[in-house]
Amino acid sequence: MFHDKFIIKAKEWDSNPERLRIIDEFAAEVEKEVDFSKDSEVLDFGCGTGLVGLRFGKKVKTLYALDTSEAMLGMLQAKLENEDYGNVRVLSVSMHESGIPENSLDAIFTSMAMHHVADLPDVLQQMVRLLKSGGKLIVGELLPEDGSFHGDNVVPYNGFEPDELAAMVTKAGFSAVSHHAHGIYSKPDKEGVVRQYGTFVLVGQK
Repeated sequence: MFHDKFIIKAKEWDSNPERLRIIDEFAAEVEKEVDFSKDSEVLDFGCGTGLVGLRFGKKVKTLYALDTSEAMLGMLQAKLENEDYGNVRVLSVSMHESGIPENSLDAIFTSMAMHHVADLPDVLQQMVRLLKSGGKLIVGELLPEDGSFHGDNVVPYNGFEPDELAAMVTKAGFSAVSHHAHGIYSKPDKEGVVRQYGTFVLVGQK
């Protein structure tokens, strides 16, 4: 049975000012890369409570919001009940089970989610399958860290070397892959000591 590690975190997810700052900066990067229109179909992968994706909901034909955390998606659903964010389709499934048509997406964006994905090469191939020719993938991620970012929780990747993630993305079928430094995420470790973690943005195109 899947254990939702975000049951406690979900309730306070949107109240962390440092997280909101990083999300705002990443969303600005997405806007630079994606020409949103009323015909666009986009996917927010690992959407959490929708902090990135919902701001684009009314700009597109369909916003798919995919996450495996029911707790996070519960917070997202509450937002959708209280405000019109456009045509948002919430998916609590894996990429394989999403039901999104092949070659239909104009863009996929994901913030701080890739390091939680154990089968990352497979997920990247699924992303290629779902994107249109010319569609873009925009990733916001952690640089390599010592494991302290997640405290006692173990994740598949303690950040990424940008060139190594770029190689994985390229191998999956993306081209014109590039990356650049994004900023610093300040966060207390499990002892309460504030640590600084580097982040980067990677962009690939089908």
